[in-house]
Amino acid sequence: MAAIDAEQVRQQLAARIRDPAVNLTIGELGIIQDVTLTGDRLTVRIQPCTPDCWPLAMAGIARSIRQIAADHGLQAEIELEPVMLLPETELQEMVRDVERDPTRLRELWTRSYTVSLLTVLTQLEASGLSEDEIASLEITDLAARVDGGSLSARMLDALRHWRREIGLPDSGPLLVDADGNSITDLPRWRRAARLALLSQRTYGAICRDTRDAYHAPQVAPSDSSMPHDGR
Repeated sequence: MAAIDAEQVRQQLAARIRDPAVNLTIGELGIIQDVTLTGDRLTVRIQPCTPDCWPLAMAGIARSIRQIAADHGLQAEIELEPVMLLPETELQEMVRDVERDPTRLRELWTRSYTVSLLTVLTQLEASGLSEDEIASLEITDLAARVDGGSLSARMLDALRHWRREIGLPDSGPLLVDADGNSITDLPRWRRAARLALLSQRTYGAICRDTRDAYHAPQVAPSDSSMPHDGR
């Protein structure tokens, strides 16, 4: 196995690991604080976005870090900065629970898969494809659509990622739900998918806004900002 350095690992983690609650990579979220590599021991420090970010999502991220480390023959130690309302001991126990039973993440995976598929369908329709043409597509047909400019590589990566997590094959029809069943009533499925999208966007906006406020540097109040009696 080719040697790899800490910066290369950091880049892989940033690009490949997705927060299952908001369907963004941890690079996009900016939560990787430090990556060090000593021998075969990888240490990754993660700063959760907010004090109340979903502990289950953080556990899913920790699980994914260990998987990528194992791919390189490394032992991973994940340090989650203590900025969450959940006590550190309870968070670490949740991480262990998720590693023992990853299906605890399935609800989050399903929502992210649904949102990713909805976004892909929207992009394909915007490129001029009809509903019948989309229904005939295989998942393996989408790479050519990226090359042709009608589909973003970022969204295709997300869709493939969540297909793998929920146990769908890398090939086969595009229009299947999270249980692998064919989507035969697309308008009805789309209505449900839009609710999933709204839920995810709302949570993501709260998470980002709270993160910016929580981690903003403290600024000493100026004289003009101090209360006064109007004189």
